[in-house]
Amino acid sequence: MGNIIVLGSANMDMVMRTSRIPEIGETMQGEGFFLSPGGKGANQAVACAKMGADTWFMGKVGDDLFGQSLLDGLSGYGVRTDYLTREPNVTTGVAAITVCNGNNSIILDGAANQRVTPDYIRGYKQQLLSAAAVMLQLEIPLETVYEAVRMLKGNVPIFLNPAPAVPLDGEILQGVDYFTPNEIECRLYTNVEIRSTEDAFKALNILRDKGIRYPLITLGEKGIVYFNGTENVYKEARKVAAVDTTAAGDTFSGTLAAMIIAGKSMDEAVDLAQKASAIAVTRLGAQEAIPGAREILG
Repeated sequence: MGNIIVLGSANMDMVMRTSRIPEIGETMQGEGFFLSPGGKGANQAVACAKMGADTWFMGKVGDDLFGQSLLDGLSGYGVRTDYLTREPNVTTGVAAITVCNGNNSIILDGAANQRVTPDYIRGYKQQLLSAAAVMLQLEIPLETVYEAVRMLKGNVPIFLNPAPAVPLDGEILQGVDYFTPNEIECRLYTNVEIRSTEDAFKALNILRDKGIRYPLITLGEKGIVYFNGTENVYKEARKVAAVDTTAAGDTFSGTLAAMIIAGKSMDEAVDLAQKASAIAVTRLGAQEAIPGAREILG
């Protein structure tokens, strides 16, 4: 099995639980504050590594305490950080996360993540082209994502998790192999409001018409729909009591990529990714909540 390069963001999450979301101008009591390594790119890299994939993270953090902490955390989970740069005189990305009744709201400051430029990744062109797969998200500059897709299209399988969702050029979508929006993000790319399985299959077909080989739409507690190479498939969600959904999508995306690269079929990979995501939401935090291969594979 070859290596997976995750090109994306690394943030320090600042998390607090509340009984409800405060109104504008309101101050209220929270509880359980903690710091947790996060960022969609870093989370997905940890998910890949915890599934046993040879995982390398490519991105930037600041030359500060948070940056060192994120680097140490990734290394501790088995993620290779040779391509992770510490940017001088820039702060590390942060995310302020409020957790309320198992759901969350998030405010991001990308900081060093915004220094992951097209020129930066061109310096790693050969490493990217030699990977077994490359994972992308949208918490780094969009022009860098575009550069990566143009560089890799037709040469390396591309996994794109379009979050946070922004409009994407049609030419870029044609270069994506695995596309994993949730139902809200999917609406931006299909103009379909998913209220039924029929709606979800319609959205899948629209994504395929845009040139995406394997679209997958996560539907939260309602399950998932995806194209497995032959037909559209719906799978129910695993029933769990959610505590914190912060890393649910990242756990799914990272586990999916690791399982596909390990040779699992799409149906097998989706089932294992669902299982991993269901376990992650029963725990607080991001990377520390992601389960390992022993929990998933038995």
